[in-house]
Amino acid sequence: MTTVLKLKNISKEFIEPRRNIVALNKINLELSDGQCIGLLGPSGSGKSTLLQIAGLLDTPTNGEIIINGEKCNTLSQEKKNLIRKKYIGFIYQNFYLLDSFSALENIIIPQLINGSTYKSAKKKALNLLSNIGLSKRIDNKPRELSGGEKQRVAILRAIANTPKIILADEPTGNLDKKNSENVIKIIKDLVSHYKISFIVATHNLSIVKKFDKIIKLSEGKLI
Repeated sequence: MTTVLKLKNISKEFIEPRRNIVALNKINLELSDGQCIGLLGPSGSGKSTLLQIAGLLDTPTNGEIIINGEKCNTLSQEKKNLIRKKYIGFIYQNFYLLDSFSALENIIIPQLINGSTYKSAKKKALNLLSNIGLSKRIDNKPRELSGGEKQRVAILRAIANTPKIILADEPTGNLDKKNSENVIKIIKDLVSHYKISFIVATHNLSIVKKFDKIIKLSEGKLI
């Protein structure tokens, strides 16, 4: 199995006037090709910070980030942006869809940014929406979609450019039990179909119990 993401001795410290806050303390983590890892922990345990660092959106105080064999710490911001664009997709609790655009357009736009033609981007977006039962919602804007539908569109947007890694931060946090189960099933199906590796951060054990691996984060440490 190929390692697509490796975090070595990652620490993150926030410096505040009265004290320094250690958000992450010497984290080691490896994510293999087509693997789905559940990152479990309560609010404030460092899950979001870890995903931000893994996705090159934040810089660790110490430690090394290796993505697809490339050491990323000392790269320029421009090179980090290119690596993120090529290899990483993000899913968030609050969806962050573009309100002025339809479900279809929300999946087309990231492909255009990545250099796809409009024709091929639209074809892929239609195909993805059809695969998860949203063919009748392609022209609907986010405000016309349910929470579960919005998150499904957000997942498709994240995989539209077929990244190697998807980092999902509480992707079911705003959903009921049925929609949460549906979202996790979609993630599992995408892992097996596209061989995309996922890290899903959550405080809910029940949604990650069928993942390849579960790791628990508590007070900035993996246990």
